[in-house]
Amino acid sequence: MAKSQKKIGLIMSYIGSLLLIAVNIFLTPFMIKSLGEAEYGVYQMMMSFGGYLVLIDFGTGTVMTRFVSMFLGKGDKRGEKNYIAMNMIITLVLTTIMMMAASVMFLSMDAMYSSSLSAEQLAKAKQLFIVIAVNMAVNLWAHAFQGIITAYEKFVFRSFYSIFRTILKLTIIVTLFSFKADSLIIVGADLLINLIYLIAGMLYCFLGLRVRARLYYFDKEIFLSAMWFSLAIMLQAIINQANTRVDITILGIMVAAESVTKYSVAMQIFQIFATLSTAAVPMYLPRFTKLVASGKTDGDMFTREMIPPSRIQTLISGAITFCFIVCGRDFIYLWMGEGYELSWIIAVIVMVPTFLVHANSVVESVLDAVGKRMVRSVILLFVAVANIGISIVLVNWLGELGAPIGTAVTTIVGSVIILNIYYKKAVGIKLIPLFKGMFKGIMPCFLIATAIAAPVAILIPVSIWGFFVKAFVFGLVLLITLLWFGLNKDEKEMAFGFIKRKLGNRFGKK
Repeated sequence: MAKSQKKIGLIMSYIGSLLLIAVNIFLTPFMIKSLGEAEYGVYQMMMSFGGYLVLIDFGTGTVMTRFVSMFLGKGDKRGEKNYIAMNMIITLVLTTIMMMAASVMFLSMDAMYSSSLSAEQLAKAKQLFIVIAVNMAVNLWAHAFQGIITAYEKFVFRSFYSIFRTILKLTIIVTLFSFKADSLIIVGADLLINLIYLIAGMLYCFLGLRVRARLYYFDKEIFLSAMWFSLAIMLQAIINQANTRVDITILGIMVAAESVTKYSVAMQIFQIFATLSTAAVPMYLPRFTKLVASGKTDGDMFTREMIPPSRIQTLISGAITFCFIVCGRDFIYLWMGEGYELSWIIAVIVMVPTFLVHANSVVESVLDAVGKRMVRSVILLFVAVANIGISIVLVNWLGELGAPIGTAVTTIVGSVIILNIYYKKAVGIKLIPLFKGMFKGIMPCFLIATAIAAPVAILIPVSIWGFFVKAFVFGLVLLITLLWFGLNKDEKEMAFGFIKRKLGNRFGKK
C-alpha cells in the first residue's frame, strides 16, 4: 500500500508541478493586465514582505514528519501521541510569535514604503499584508497536520491537494476578476484554500488516520533534538527567502512598484528554470548513501560517481539557459506583451551563474550522504547577507539592474567558488577532473548552437513565428553537435538505444 501511495503520489506530484507552471504562465500576464503594473507590483511587494513571516515556521511540518515517523517505526503509540501534543503546543507558541512579529512589521510599513508608494498604494499594501499574515498563521497549522499525513505515507492526499489548490485558485481569480480586478482577491483566494486544506487535514488525521494527541510528559530530549533540527531548517528557510525575495523587497523600498513587477516576471522564469533543472537531483541520494554505508568515502570515488549524473544536469540546465538567451525575449513578448524586455535581461543575468550551480547540484546528495550539509547552509547564509549588501549598493548606482547583478556576483563568488572549495575540503572531490568531465564536449555544443542561432535571433523580429524559428535553429544545431561530438560513447549508446527501443515498441507490434 505504501509503495502504491508513493508511486501514485509521485506521478500526481509531477502532474501538479507541470499544472502549476502552466497556470502561472497564464495567470501572471492576466493579473498584471487586469490589475495594472502598479497594483501588481504592490501585491508582489507585500508577498515578499509578508513572506519573511515564514521564517517563524521553523519547519513545523518537516519536524512533525521526522519524529512521528520515528515513533511509528518503533511502534510507540504513546510517544507518538505525546510528541504530537508537544508539537501542537509549540505550534501555538509559534503562531503567537508570528502574529506579534506581523504587528511590528505592520507598524513599520509607513516608514519603509512611504517614499516609494502613494497614500492609496500604501493603504492597499496594508490590507494585503493583514490577509497575508493571517494566511501565514493558517499555513503554520496546515503544515503541522500535513507533516502527520506525510509521516503516515499518505502521499496521494498531499499531491491531490496541490492539484486541487492550483485549479481552485485559477477558478476563483478568473471568475472574480471578471467582475472586479483586485489584488485582495488573490491573497483572499490563498487564505480560503489554506483554510480548506487545514480543515481537510484535521479531519483526515483525526477521523481517517485515527491520530490522537495527548501530553503525558514533557520529553526534554526529544524537544532539544527537534529544536536543533528546526534551527537547521530555519537557516535554510532564511537562505531561500533571501535568495528569492530580497531583491524584490529592495526594489520595492528603493525604486518603484512597476520595477517590482518586471523583476517578478523574470523571477517566475527563473523559478521554472530552477524547478526543471533540479527535478532529478533527489534521485541520486540513494546511490551515494549506499556507497557511504559500504565504507566508500574516497574523494576520487565521489568524483568518478558524480561525473555521469552531473553531465545530465549540465545538459538539462545548460539547454534551458542558452535557449533562453537566444529566444527568451520572444517568449516573454508572447507571454507578457510589449514592455518587458528588461525582464528578459534580468532573467539572463541571474540564470547564467545559476547554471553553473545546477550543473554541479549532484554534490548536494553527496553532502547529505556523508552528513555535512549544515556547513554548506552556513556558507550560503553569509552569501545571502552579502547579496543584500551588494544589491543595495548596486541598486543605488544602477537602478533596477543592480539587484540581479548583485545576485549574480554573490552566486559566482559564494555558490560557485567558495562552495566548491568547501566540497574539495569536506569530501575530497577533485574539482578539475570533475568540471572537465562535466563540461567536456557539452559546453562547446552550447556555444556553437548559441553562436549560430544568435544572428537568427537578431535578424528575425520578435514574434510568434520568430520564436519557433529561433528555438528550432538552436535545438537542431545543439542536437546535431551533441550527437556528433558532444556526447561520450556511453551517452550515445544510451540515447540511440532508447530511440531503437521506442521505435521497436511502436512498429514491432501489429
